[in-house]
Amino acid sequence: MASHFQGRLREAYNAMSARVLDVMQGEHGVRQSLEHALMQAREWVMTASELTHEEADDLAATLRREVDELSQTLAAAEDEFEDWVETDLLVAENQALERVLLAADPTTRDLMRLKEMWAAQMAQLLHAGDTVGAGAYECVDCGEVLHFDAEENVLPACPTCGGTCYRRLRSAVM
Repeated sequence: MASHFQGRLREAYNAMSARVLDVMQGEHGVRQSLEHALMQAREWVMTASELTHEEADDLAATLRREVDELSQTLAAAEDEFEDWVETDLLVAENQALERVLLAADPTTRDLMRLKEMWAAQMAQLLHAGDTVGAGAYECVDCGEVLHFDAEENVLPACPTCGGTCYRRLRSAVM
């Protein structure tokens, strides 16, 4: 008797699942909410399968829980897929860039390297008005060297050319 009861519930569950899908897709492509579709399928399966209200409610709750679990699983899989695709794209981009750089002529690569070095050097420039420590500072425009002994000095405009950019000279001892 128990297997007949379980078989009847299994059939009702399968019928309810199919009915929910039908209702959600709609005859004219109109999508219904899951709650609305579950309630319609619950009423339909109760009549068609001669289930009690309690049995139909239990089946609807089980189906709702399974749909929720499936949607959570799919959302997690989607996040993992997005991470994988992003990583894969970064690897592909880096490989493509490496191949392009290998194909570039040596002059272009040397020019790119010089531009990077120049940008790094420019980032280290000091300007008139900057507070500097003791040491020697060379005017970028004319090469005039200013020497300071005190710990805090304000760089002036170059007394020779009026330039405002300096680079700190490193001692050979350092």
